Amino acid sequence: MMQKQNQELANKYYTRGITHSKNSDYDCAIADYTKAIKLDPDNSDAYYRRSKAWLHLGETEKAKTDMKTASEIGINSTTALYETRKNYDRAWKALGNL
Repeated sequence: MMQKQNQELANKYYTRGITHSKNSDYDCAIADYTKAIKLDPDNSDAYYRRSKAWLHLGETEKAKTDMKTASEIGINSTTALYETRKNYDRAWKALGNL
């Protein structure tokens, strides 16, 4: 029972972290991703997204550490696919093709 509650709370922090990231509030995003990771240490997506937030703050070593952890755990394919598609769309627009 406690494990399920932890998972639900971890998901709430993770989701709120995404919202903070979208609003460029990276410090709050990192705090929420960190809480999610403490509740669910195998949450590779939280490590992945926290690494991106660290990059926005110029913390490359912390970003590398989190990205390494995310890849060791095994990043969620849905998150990776979403990020790839978003980056592809951005690149396509930058080239003036959309």
